[in-house]
Amino acid sequence: MDFMAAANQILILFIIMFIGLIAKKKNIINETVEKSISTLLIKIGLPSLVIASSAIQYSSEIIPNMLNIFLITLLSYVAIIAIGMLTSSLFKFDKNSGRVYLSLIVFANVGFMGYPLAKALYGDIGVFYTSIVNLVFTSFLWTYGILLYNSDGKINAKNLLNIGTVSSLITVLIFIFQIPIPAPVLSAFDLIGKMATPLSMIMIGSLIADINLKELFTDWRVYWTSLLKLILIPIATAIILKLLGYNEIVIGICTLMAAMPAGATNSIFAKEFDVNPTFASVGVFMTTLLSIATMPLILYFLTI
Repeated sequence: MDFMAAANQILILFIIMFIGLIAKKKNIINETVEKSISTLLIKIGLPSLVIASSAIQYSSEIIPNMLNIFLITLLSYVAIIAIGMLTSSLFKFDKNSGRVYLSLIVFANVGFMGYPLAKALYGDIGVFYTSIVNLVFTSFLWTYGILLYNSDGKINAKNLLNIGTVSSLITVLIFIFQIPIPAPVLSAFDLIGKMATPLSMIMIGSLIADINLKELFTDWRVYWTSLLKLILIPIATAIILKLLGYNEIVIGICTLMAAMPAGATNSIFAKEFDVNPTFASVGVFMTTLLSIATMPLILYFLTI
């Protein structure tokens, strides 16, 4: 990976994010518009981006890379949960704060930020591999995530079959069985998918504009969470995978996904179950804000 080329792609995305921030400050974007953009992305934009990536050219490396990324992501989640439980105990987090802390470091922004970055750095193959990460993410979110926030809650298997997992599964099946897609249909998905990247970054910028600076800079737990989530975990991931001899794209995708800021789902779950929603919201905003600085550092680390 060429660092300058990758850094330029990251810079473009963060410029779009900044435009979203300004638009929210100027009231061009309000809560109603945010909700509409979010719905459009989740139900149409991101699924189209994923399905369009199924048109990648077949090669003998793709299937092994898929399996490696799936296994690495699965093991990474287990390891991160273990690290989170250990550090939560060491720092003596109270019960609710400990739950939110675990959620923040486990459930990253694979969708709104992960897909656009993968697309910018690796093209369609990056989106395709990120869809594999998304399958693991969704499975953990609707099982471990629910139990984490509500120990008395029941796991609803129907939640596992959402638009994200369905589009990811369709994409994998289209590629594996080389199912032909009519050119006009593929072009339509591709055009729709192209809007997902700028809209995602505008959405993130809009959310950052709502940060309460007093809450943001007075909670030491947020700083530790950000350090662990944005720097320590992705660097450890890259080092371990390099030592194990994985190829560049497997290392790159797994490290980038590990370096994603905490996803907005954390705030949603915390509010839904009334489990320290302030810590969750501030954690999501802080990690997203700081990722502007940490992402280039992780990219540089991948190139050395």
